[in-house]
Amino acid sequence: MVSAPADVLATLLGLLADVIRRDAGTLRSWQPFPEIGLDSLLGTEFVATVNARFGTAIKGAAVLDHPCLEAFALHVAREARCVAAPAPVVAPAAPPCRPLPSADELREELAQVLACDPWDLDPRTPFSDLGVDARAGAEFMTAVNRLYGLRERAVVLHDHPDLTALAAHLATA
Repeated sequence: MVSAPADVLATLLGLLADVIRRDAGTLRSWQPFPEIGLDSLLGTEFVATVNARFGTAIKGAAVLDHPCLEAFALHVAREARCVAAPAPVVAPAAPPCRPLPSADELREELAQVLACDPWDLDPRTPFSDLGVDARAGAEFMTAVNRLYGLRERAVVLHDHPDLTALAAHLATA
């Protein structure tokens, strides 16, 4: 039986622990995702984080097709082409030192995720009215976190429902 490289499994364990806000030592790679608290929203956030970390384009539904970390790690390793000869996983470079984003800068990032013109997005329009679903929200927050060195979760969009409110929140975070 083929198994995922240990470094991929260890990296995914750490990413999963960060997303579900649990200590990695309490997680078991054979436990079903729902049993450890990975729901659809957190699953989308987890996959977006994995894609950013490994440079893959895995779909959010992959956590349904690979229902535990061991199975998902093998899928990630195959997608990242590191099963046959596992490449060392290199930590991402430190994010650029940038000031916190304004609503206009967030609009630029969101427009990239939604594949539209930034000026089509009113900063005071609720994310739900702009078509931001769980996948887009996770992808958007992953990009914002990477660009600005933040560690915000996608669920922050529920408490700060538009670009203006999110920018104000990030300014105080």
